[in-house]
Parts: sequence; structure tokens; C-alpha cells
Amino acid sequence: MRAKQVVAASVLILVAFLIVFPPLVNGGVKVTISSIASAHADHVYVTIGEISARRTDLTGPSAWQTISNKSSVVDLAVENASEMVVFGTLTLGQYETVRVKVTNATAIVNGTSQKVQLESSVFPIPISFLVGLGRDTVIGLKVTPELQQTTDGVQLKLSFAATVASPPS
Repeated sequence: MRAKQVVAASVLILVAFLIVFPPLVNGGVKVTISSIASAHADHVYVTIGEISARRTDLTGPSAWQTISNKSSVVDLAVENASEMVVFGTLTLGQYETVRVKVTNATAIVNGTSQKVQLESSVFPIPISFLVGLGRDTVIGLKVTPELQQTTDGVQLKLSFAATVASPPS
């Protein structure tokens, strides 16, 4: 009977460890986005499909860790309005790049909706940040949208810059 109690206690400790440990090796990451220039349109809706970050101590595809792959729509015509697009987690450690994948863009110019061609759909943004234990890392993405009318339609060029902000107390 004693052996069964030891096995039961061991299993209980293992289950408790598996429930408690994973959150302790991850840190929260908030990503905000704001447009820092006028897009010369009523609205420029951009769908962000994924945001990931590259660890400094890993190489290859495993270095990229997903912060979020939930779609989020942002209106880039609203200048200097910061909007939280993602709250996710990353494993603790040092990171060097944030990558934004844009899946769709639509512009509304003079009340008319137009599908927009993106010059690029993947944007690596250099930024050094540390994900630490017990605190959220806040990454602010500043985007400059440029709409250009071409013979093929409307083209959107996006330029990103990033900063790490201290979370509010």
C-alpha cells in the first residue's frame, strides 16, 4: 500500500509541475501599432495575420517564435492613435527582430472601397528587447503608410519602426 501512495504522490507532483512551470518560463508581450503619417485616404484597413519575434540565441526557423497568429485589423489612416493589436507570450530571453505579416489591405478613398496591392506582405523590424519573468514587454510599432495610385490600381508601401516601452504601473 505504501508504494501506491508514493506513486500517487509522484504523479500529483508531476501534474502540478506541468501546470505551474510553463507560465513561469514565459513572459507577456504587448504589441501596439500607430500610424505616424497621413495616408491621404478616408481609411486604410490593414489585416495583420501574424506577429513573431526572433531570439538572439537560436538559428534557423526555430529562432522565430509566434507572439500571435490571430488576425487583427488596424486603420492606418488614423494618425498618432496607438492601438493594441496583440497580447501574447514568448519564452524568456533576448530577442532581436519583430516580424509582421500582413494578409490584406483595403483603402477607402473619397468614399470608395478599393483593394490595395501590398509592395510586401512580410516586414522584419529590427528591435532589441528582453522578455523577463513577471513583467510584460510592450513593443510599439510605428508605421508610415504610403498609398500610390498606379495604372494597376492602388499600391500600399509600409515602413515600420519599433520601440520598447515600459509598461504602465
